[in-house]
Amino acid sequence: MSFKNQLSLITGAAKGIGAQVSLDLLKQGSKVIMLDIDSMALSNFAKPLQLKYPNKVYYFNLDLTDKWQVTQLLDMIEQDFGDINHLVNCAGILHLNSILDITSDELEKTIAVNMSGAFFIIQAIAKKMAKQGYGSIVAVGSNSASTPRKNMAAYCASKAGIHMLIRCLGLELAQLGIRCNIVSPGSTRTQMQTQMWNEKYNEQDTISGELTSFRMGIPLNKIAETSDISDAVLFLLSDKAKHITMQDLRIDGGATLGCI
Repeated sequence: MSFKNQLSLITGAAKGIGAQVSLDLLKQGSKVIMLDIDSMALSNFAKPLQLKYPNKVYYFNLDLTDKWQVTQLLDMIEQDFGDINHLVNCAGILHLNSILDITSDELEKTIAVNMSGAFFIIQAIAKKMAKQGYGSIVAVGSNSASTPRKNMAAYCASKAGIHMLIRCLGLELAQLGIRCNIVSPGSTRTQMQTQMWNEKYNEQDTISGELTSFRMGIPLNKIAETSDISDAVLFLLSDKAKHITMQDLRIDGGATLGCI
């Protein structure tokens, strides 16, 4: 796969899956614009890459939940960099709490980032791609969008929302040749995942499964690496997937047993 002379935007680019996708796109020749709300983490990740990939790496602090900020930044990017070929939305947050105890603040923040914020940037870039007549969008969802999880109700609901948004968008933009797809990771070695581990519940428990939480294990017997998710993202962005749209690619080692 080659992304030479193409421009890719990545949200949540400072760490985890977003950082891996950014790095892999750079390796394949793309010019990459990295976006994240964590300005320090973003700078620490992007600056060394600017030295390694001259004139290929750009980064901007962005709060996805601020629609005005999203619009202003994307207008500036379009003016300074030209057409946008690809968007990968990786930004997301997780609050662990029982559905009986979750606070309105936790719920609102989760929906604001994972659903509303994702909607703002996807909608804004989709409008630009519609005028261009080309482009590809991939959203990083979750296998929890279709599988109930204890203590993750807000996260599951927000991811389910973005899944349907991408499918509807893919339908509306299909005649323009713009493809919209989802990758749905299961347990992946990121900060979001490791924060769930403790003395009572660790990596091996995630792999083996936990019947008391009605949680299946992972048939492939391992946690996904960020590169596993990134490989799928790059495939869906590329011309190798030119006849694929509105699809949800589950990357969970079989944890959901292939169920939709």
